[in-house]
Amino acid sequence: MPEIQLIDESLILSVIEKAKQSPRKRTNHNFHQLDEVYQRFLNVVTKGTYVQVHRHKSEPKPETFLLLQGSIGFLTFSDNGDLENKFLLSSEGKNRGIDLAPGVWHALVCLTDIAVCFEGKSGPYNPNSDKEFHPRYPQEGEEKAKDVVLEWEKLF
Repeated sequence: MPEIQLIDESLILSVIEKAKQSPRKRTNHNFHQLDEVYQRFLNVVTKGTYVQVHRHKSEPKPETFLLLQGSIGFLTFSDNGDLENKFLLSSEGKNRGIDLAPGVWHALVCLTDIAVCFEGKSGPYNPNSDKEFHPRYPQEGEEKAKDVVLEWEKLF
């Protein structure tokens, strides 16, 4: 990785283009190596993407989201999957970000055509243990996930 990485309009626009082309309707741009202890990245999401309810419990990882552009609905859930809290986060609103303790069930829904988030969380990244998905919610790619996105959008 380069010693200095500027977060400028050119970088953001290139990550937005990648997100628009992605079948998942989102993409990351990592500023870190996967084995680093502090993971930091741009997460660009577009309208209609589905982020399955998940948590970072083993290894415990706190997580921070800051909105650089656009708006998202950020949702937290109880252990049984019930919605506990909803927060409107916006680059132009009163709530610009959120910080989560390890183990909090959460998801987000994109409320604008595009939202650009800066995220930070503990590492290193291990795809086998990074996330625990809540069994009550459909997996990414399942047809029911589209209905969940629409339901979450209506909350805001």
